[in-house]
Amino acid sequence: MANFNFNDMMGQLKQAGEKMQDVQKQLEKITAEGEAGGGMVHAVVNGKQKVLSVKIDPDILDDVEMVQDLVVAAVNNALEKALGKAQEEMNRAAGGMLGNQDFMKNFNFGK
Repeated sequence: MANFNFNDMMGQLKQAGEKMQDVQKQLEKITAEGEAGGGMVHAVVNGKQKVLSVKIDPDILDDVEMVQDLVVAAVNNALEKALGKAQEEMNRAAGGMLGNQDFMKNFNFGK
């Protein structure tokens, strides 16, 4: 039976925790852009799934329902892209241990 070293394991857990804190900081810096209506509505979100900005072409403001639909579509498009970037960052931080699985779904991101 292999020797079990509790101190080594605790050190590895501490390193993993520190990496996750770094990843959380990086997720705030990651941005993704989405658009809808051929660019009439543009949204920017970060890797923590927060909407940072929404821009609407003033020429479409007379059709409220269309604007609402386009804002939703643009934000969802940006969130989907941010989720992909966040997954890449998490995989990179984990040193590839997570593989190509869609592990973010376990955190209810984007679903």
